[in-house]
Amino acid sequence: MTKRFVFLACAMLFGSLESQAITLTLLPTSSISGAAGSAIGWGYSISNPSPSWVETLNLSSGVFANGAPQSIFDFPVVAPFSTVTLAYSTVVTGSCASPPCGLYQLTWNPGAPPGFSNSGQFVLSSEDFATNPLTDPNAIDLGAEPDATANYVATVTGSAVPEPSAIGLCAGLLILGMVSKTHFRALKQ
Repeated sequence: MTKRFVFLACAMLFGSLESQAITLTLLPTSSISGAAGSAIGWGYSISNPSPSWVETLNLSSGVFANGAPQSIFDFPVVAPFSTVTLAYSTVVTGSCASPPCGLYQLTWNPGAPPGFSNSGQFVLSSEDFATNPLTDPNAIDLGAEPDATANYVATVTGSAVPEPSAIGLCAGLLILGMVSKTHFRALKQ
């Protein structure tokens, strides 16, 4: 009876450890949008509910059209029973010393049509370790962690971001119009 109890307890323990895979959550949400010509991106939150250290190793995504995708992932090691979070940022912040920061960035082509969307899935591969692999050169590799996935959607909104030369042209025409109006009033008097 005792051997059977020990066997069942071990089976329950190891079974529960296997089911405690890391999770990947996209920030601010899985669905983001921006105007043609703009850069948009996702941050991340990775939760590790297991007693193992998790070293992230590889990030892949679906295919992107009408834009230039860029992985900006920093491949953190996630401590046991903890969460690592990094928001998408294009400026220096307390958690982003060298922008862009986050998981992935997409810069829409200037001619990307409003309403166009890319959708797919990010897949994050990682390994489990008995101790921190960054600080322990003898850390025991416990094997591959099940892949963490997160679905995404990126949509083009509104019209294209104006080119700097177009902004200058518009400003110049506005100033010319105001000067002409003032000059015309002066001639009338």
